[in-house]
Amino acid sequence: MTGQINADLAAMPLWNMIVLLCGVALLLIIAGIVIVTVVRKLGIQSFGPFKREHDNNTSMHDMDEKIKDFDDHCHRQMRYITDRMKIHISNILDQLNICIPARVSISSAIRFPLYESIANNHFTVELMPDRFQVYRDRIIENMKDEYDSIAGSNDTQCSRDKLPPWDQMSSQIIGCIDMWLKHVSREVMDCCGRKITVYKNYLRGFEKSDDEFRTTICKDCIEKNERYVRELKRLIM
Repeated sequence: MTGQINADLAAMPLWNMIVLLCGVALLLIIAGIVIVTVVRKLGIQSFGPFKREHDNNTSMHDMDEKIKDFDDHCHRQMRYITDRMKIHISNILDQLNICIPARVSISSAIRFPLYESIANNHFTVELMPDRFQVYRDRIIENMKDEYDSIAGSNDTQCSRDKLPPWDQMSSQIIGCIDMWLKHVSREVMDCCGRKITVYKNYLRGFEKSDDEFRTTICKDCIEKNERYVRELKRLIM
């Protein structure tokens, strides 16, 4: 049968062959027009699973952007808090009768470990109960090193007395560190609370569309941030 069809096509005059091909092409064009017209009249933008995946992917991107905005805002607030620490440290140095140039130098230098902590952005790990004490001790030790470095490079401050030893001022500086840790913890806790709200909002859409993959991601993120909030509340109380 196949051989007979091939033979018939080979024997077909060229004009008839052209007419046949044009007819097939015309039928395909007409079928395409009919399909497009029906789709438009029914208001179908795309077909079922493909549209759902596209919509969920867009939602996931929007959700991630909102979370990133919250993180950026949190970091800006942390830097502002750290900037304000200069005033508290300078007041402590003023009480110790340290001259203004030395106060400016010291209050700027010993805040470096705090800015470094913000840049590292490990607060949701470091502020948890199993890591907090080690984290706090490390900041204190780094501040001490910064102060000792300044004190060691200046035998006198403003051509007067030597800078006091770290032990003489450490308790007050450590008080500033503890205040900084509480402020930062509060910012992280507030950020986590805002994230939870966003995750819950998008979770409803993913559940409605039976997107198990993104539903699981949202649920895991909600659980993680709720745990952070619980632990941070204990820390700032």
